[in-house]
Amino acid sequence: MITAADFYDIMSAMVPLYVAMLLGYASVRWWSIFSAVQCSGINRFVAIFAIPVLSFTFISRNDPYEMDGRFILADSASKLVVLAGLAVWTGLRSNNNKNSRGFDWAITLFSVSTLLNTLVMGIPLLEAMYG
Repeated sequence: MITAADFYDIMSAMVPLYVAMLLGYASVRWWSIFSAVQCSGINRFVAIFAIPVLSFTFISRNDPYEMDGRFILADSASKLVVLAGLAVWTGLRSNNNKNSRGFDWAITLFSVSTLLNTLVMGIPLLEAMYG
């Protein structure tokens, strides 16, 4: 059963992320604070520096032996299911069109569907659950 303290821990980890994403969206879409070139620079900085540093920081502080084995198994299984589905989709797409870039799309879709969940939502949730 989830207690009120658990709910508070999870929300306190997730709300800042959603506020930051909403402010980023609003600053480009409605307020026009950033141009397209500036957004590209920010995205490049996040992709090359911020996410790898965040991942390294989290992984270096985490002890996998203290984590729940079923949680690790479920995360791995979900990634394998997405990978298998994308492999089938890429195979079907490459058979229909010899000049398609299905493999590039499969890598992009795998990254968007699995890695962002682990990095953006998973790290704060794991910190809330395991301290």
